[in-house]
Amino acid sequence: MIRNILHCLDNGTEMGWLIDPDESFIFVYFANQSVREFVNSDRVLPTPEFFQEIKLTVGELFSWLQI
Repeated sequence: MIRNILHCLDNGTEMGWLIDPDESFIFVYFANQSVREFVNSDRVLPTPEFFQEIKLTVGELFSWLQI
């Protein structure tokens, strides 16, 4: 999965999210930047430029994944 994210970043993608629902964390990979970890449920996730008007928190994203 990480290889796929890195490949996309090398080919023009702004960022990639690696979501681990079992551990409740998200790694956000940025083009030409370091990886950041998001675990706090009220933290707003970074989004690509075309998606800036959406403010999505870690908690909201994981609540969508619950069945």
